[in-house]
Parts: sequence; C-alpha cells; structure tokens
Amino acid sequence: MDKWSEAHDIVKKDPNSVRIPLTARDDTVLHVAAGAGSYTFVEELAKLMNPEDVLRPNSDQMLPVHLAALSSHHRIVQLLCSHHLLDKMTYKDIEKLFFMTISNNMFGNLYLLPGLITYLFIL
Repeated sequence: MDKWSEAHDIVKKDPNSVRIPLTARDDTVLHVAAGAGSYTFVEELAKLMNPEDVLRPNSDQMLPVHLAALSSHHRIVQLLCSHHLLDKMTYKDIEKLFFMTISNNMFGNLYLLPGLITYLFIL
C-alpha cells in the first residue's frame, strides 16, 4: 500500500483531496493508510496535512491514530501522537487512545504512556 509517489501528485494538485471520504464510514485516505499500517504513506501524507485534517474523525468518531492503535501499528501511533497533535486532541479522543493502547499492550514499544497520562490529567 506504500504507493506514496502516485498519491503525492494528487494531494499536491488538490490539497482538499485529503478530506474526501473514501469509505462508508467516512474514512479519509489517512484513516485507510493508518489502519492498514502504511507507515511511509502516513508519514508523508501527514506532512502535507494541517492538524485539523489529521484529527478529523470518521462517522464512528475514530481518528486515524485510533485505527492505527486498534491494529497495533506502533510506529504510526507514535507518529500521530506528536505533541503538536496531542495539544489539539479532545480529552475524549486522548482517553480513547489511552485505553486502546493499553488493551493492545502497546507500551512496550512506545514512549507514549507518559505523554498520554500527562494529557489525561492536565485536561
């Protein structure tokens, strides 16, 4: 699924294409790539997106980072949990992510726990 070179031209020509729902659950291209574990695609796509688009929920109120966590894509979760994105996440979304990462035992490979706990108790 790492077909970034093909998608890059589309996104560059039409930046709004990242907001187009692609599935019945209103998943955007970032939701699909994050859930599928396509690290390079997510990394490059996120560079071209503003934080509001990265944090756009689908119709199930799932963010791309939530879909990555459900599928245990550790590196993508870490990428999508940068501090500039966590600062813009709602408490509900951070809490959901926290419990998803715990239930998938993702803390052994991530330095995510301290940041999520900090955000849970500060918000």
